[in-house]
This record gives sequence, structure tokens and C-alpha cells, in this order.
Amino acid sequence: MARRWALAVCLVPALAFAQGRVAAAGALALPRTHHTATALPDGRVLVVGGRAADGLSTLTSVEVYEPKKGAWHPGPPMKVGRSHHAATLLADGRVLVTGGTTHQAAEGGYRFVAIPQAEVFDPVKGAWTAVADLAEARNGHTATLLDDGTVLVVGGAREQRTHLASVERFDPKTGAWRTEKPLATPRWLHAAVHLADDSVVVVGGRSNARQGGKGPGVSLAGVERFVPREGAWEAAPAMSEERQRAGIAVLADGETVVAAGGQTATSSTNYAETWTPGAPEWVPLQNHLSTSLSGHTATRLPSGDLLVVGGEPPNAVDTGRVQRWVAVTKQWCLAGQLAAARKLHSATLLPDGSVLVVGGTSSGVPEKTAERWYDAKGKCEEPPGVTLGW
Repeated sequence: MARRWALAVCLVPALAFAQGRVAAAGALALPRTHHTATALPDGRVLVVGGRAADGLSTLTSVEVYEPKKGAWHPGPPMKVGRSHHAATLLADGRVLVTGGTTHQAAEGGYRFVAIPQAEVFDPVKGAWTAVADLAEARNGHTATLLDDGTVLVVGGAREQRTHLASVERFDPKTGAWRTEKPLATPRWLHAAVHLADDSVVVVGGRSNARQGGKGPGVSLAGVERFVPREGAWEAAPAMSEERQRAGIAVLADGETVVAAGGQTATSSTNYAETWTPGAPEWVPLQNHLSTSLSGHTATRLPSGDLLVVGGEPPNAVDTGRVQRWVAVTKQWCLAGQLAAARKLHSATLLPDGSVLVVGGTSSGVPEKTAERWYDAKGKCEEPPGVTLGW
């Protein structure tokens, strides 16, 4: 039985570590959080929307990062401002942006309202085109590209307390949506990963299904798997702990899902575990994160290692720590320190194997800076805190 700890640790000062280093990557024109960042086929990164400096206004603005020049440029604005949306790189190199929330005037003040609008960015033309609306307005959903070029949009919430089980599928060739079979459990702020067999595994999130569809909901341990050739969902083994805003990725074999950290029903967890379709249960990693985290990112590197950046640890607003799980040795190593501690940021793998970290919130305020993580192959320095599971 694996043991887990949730403890506060001293943050490491900005240093260069043997397993990676972080350098400044310029600044956005506007601070933003709850945005998306998508790697384009030509190597650039498209950063879209999000919440602005006041933490309330939703942005139409778009910014583009050029890795070779290390420079940011303004992009054409979207037609609709949004945050908590999803962005999906299509097979033809365009980017589909779906749903999200906007901040609208309402009786007695303002409120966040989920939107159904979708639009597509063409990087060659440098222009946005509106496409058909989603059947259901949603935010905090996932949108996953399938092998046939269609996009599977799963769950989310209309208003934050109306969690969705509905599923829609977009066909870029026709520009049309069709309804798919719903999830067994409505969920919001979950994660979805695409496996080598074209199935989509949906992990965790938050749901108020047990509360009669009312209230803010609780974190989920449940997992469901969509099989496109059957057009159906099947139950998968639940994780050992419920979690939302976790670090979810697929390992190098294209089949194994890893979940690291996340927000639980009462706090957050440092627990890391894996599951492969057909296996009867999730298996804990030999070593867990050094401290509990939520709101961090998990990126699989070309080496097969897993890079965990930032997040919110216990008894702290956020952290700048970068950790690397080395697949060969099964251990966590310090891999750098962000200049700006942050959570709810984006992390995008670039063609040279570096990772671009953009925006998020830092000390509760939307962040304007970007930083770039670079690989290094040196001696592993374990993060402070207990990481072993046994």
C-alpha cells in the first residue's frame, strides 16, 4: 500500500540544476490565465484568450511566440472573448477553439457565462473563421483530436454548478457537430488523453452528480474510456484517489496514462499512478511527487520523461519548482526553478525539446511573463520532501 504525504516544503532558490534549466522567454502583451497555448506545425505557439489582469475580463486577444527568435508577436483577435475554453490542433494545421466562458453584465452585477461559439484559426492565412456552435454551451471541457481528423468534445459545465455528461464531435471537413453517447458521470475540470489505439481516456475532474446536480461538486476518482470504432464509452478502473486539476499525460508507449498530483476532496495529493487499458487497476509509481500539487502541468518529453511545472503546494499560493520524472531510473529530480512561481499556466513542448511556460496566476494575479525550460543530462538531485511510496 503506497503511503502519501501532504506537507509544506521550503521552495528552492533560482538555480541551474543538472536535469534542466529555465530561462526567460519574454513577456506577453497582456497578462492572462485560463488561456490555451497550441504548438503550430511551423514551430510557433498560438496563445489564445484567457482572463485578463483584473481576473475577470475575458480576452479576445491572441499572441504568437516564435521559438527561433525568442520573440512574441500579436495575432489576429478572436471573434469572441473567452477563458476556460479548449484549443485543438487539427490534422490540416488549423486550430479549433471551442466554448469557454465570458464575463457578462447580469442583474445585480456581472457573472461568468458559458458560451457555445467555436472558431477556427488558419495560421497560413492568419485569420479566424466562425464555425457552427456547439449544441451545448460549455467551459472546462476537453477537446481531443481523433485519428479520423474529428474532434471529441467531452463534458464541462454550463454555469459552474451545471456539470455536463454530454459529448459532441466536430468534423472539420463538413464544419458540422454531431452528438455522441454521453459520459456515465457528468464532469468538469477533468483531463482527456488520446492513446495509440485511438481511444480517449477521460480522467477525474469535478462532479455534482451525487448532489442531485446542485452545488459546486466534488473531485472524482472515476475514469471512462471512449472507443471511436464502437462510438461508446466503457468504464475503466478508478484511480486510488479523486483528483481534479491534476497532471495527466501519456507515457512513451502510447498506452499508459499517468496521473500525478491534483486537487482532492479536501486538499491536494502528491500521489502518482499509472493505468494501461486492460489492466485491472492503477499502479503507483515507485516514487511520488515530493509535495502535493494542483494546478500544475505535466508534459512528456521526447526522452519519455515527465516534466511537472509549477502548481499550488500545501500552505502556499503557488510554486516555481520544476520536477522531472526520469523514466529509466523511476525517480524524481529537480529540473529548474521558474523566476515567477505560478499555477494554471500552460506548458507547450517545442520542436527542440524545450518547454514554453506561459502566463497563469502568480500570487493570485494573472501573470504576464513566459519562461522556457531546457533539457540537461546530469546527476539527479532529488527534490526536498518525501517522495518514496511503498
